[in-house]
Amino acid sequence: MPTYRLNWQNNWFFFPSLCTERRGLILYTVQRFVLFLFFLCSLSTAYPQQRPNGHFLTDSIEVGKPFKYTLSFRHSPRVEVFFPDTSAAFRPFEVVKLNYFPTETSAKGSLDSAVYTLLSFELAKIQTLSVPIWQKEGRDCTAIYSEIDSIKLREQIKGELTDSLYLRTDTQVVPLRSQTNYPYLVLLGLLISLIGTGIYLLFGEALTRQWELYQMFLRNREFQRNFTRFTRDINGSKGIENAEKVVVLWKIYLQRLERKPYVTYTTKEIMDNLPDEQLAEALRSIDGVIYGGVSSKNTADSLNILRDIATQTYRNKRIELLQQGRNKTKQS
Repeated sequence: MPTYRLNWQNNWFFFPSLCTERRGLILYTVQRFVLFLFFLCSLSTAYPQQRPNGHFLTDSIEVGKPFKYTLSFRHSPRVEVFFPDTSAAFRPFEVVKLNYFPTETSAKGSLDSAVYTLLSFELAKIQTLSVPIWQKEGRDCTAIYSEIDSIKLREQIKGELTDSLYLRTDTQVVPLRSQTNYPYLVLLGLLISLIGTGIYLLFGEALTRQWELYQMFLRNREFQRNFTRFTRDINGSKGIENAEKVVVLWKIYLQRLERKPYVTYTTKEIMDNLPDEQLAEALRSIDGVIYGGVSSKNTADSLNILRDIATQTYRNKRIELLQQGRNKTKQS
């Protein structure tokens, strides 16, 4: 008689208690799965996936004139979205301005919106636009495009163009008012200042010394001219008056050369600063003419001595100034 052996491990349905436990576990797993699916369905029902709403705020446009385009998107508050900025491509339009609005959140979800100011230079009669927004999903962003909206170009020239049209010429010259280029003038002034400063730093002392020598030369020439004019008719009717003018002219010239108050000096004080016997005799002779009122034949000679003293003082000052320049050049 054949013998049959049962596999108790594989035939678990022979044990009622074990069967009931396994069935309860399966039923619990199925219930959890159904609840998870119901949760996902409830989320999709509360915040259904939508496309951005984008449309023009006017039905027609003109070339080169701004117009408005609005873009809005409703989404779950837990989702982060990004709107395009002014650097994004809005072909065939150009973005000139962007106005954002604060996010509004309600039971229907969060609403983000923005208004774009656009320009168009295209000549197509019908122009369309679809703008994307980006929805963040983990580390990536998904672009969601709005529905395509169209706008009409407003024509300025009515009717059909024919070859008979021609351009009207206008050759009348319109005078334009000249305008001052202030930035150029400022740059030119700065350049001249820099060049002048550089020249002064390099040659400032030498140029200043040459200028002083030139001024001394001019003053000496003027002194000699006036001196000759006053002494031309020294023995005439205005000889005494001219003699007094010559002495005043001589004192002023010496005062500017040596920077001493010769105009206020008396004859004695002048002799203390310019010790010279001929000068002393000349001054006493001239004082006698001026204060005594008696003209003398030696008056012209006395005045020539004053001229010689002034000329010699002028030469000494020039030599002194040139010598100072040579000494500074050697030291440098």
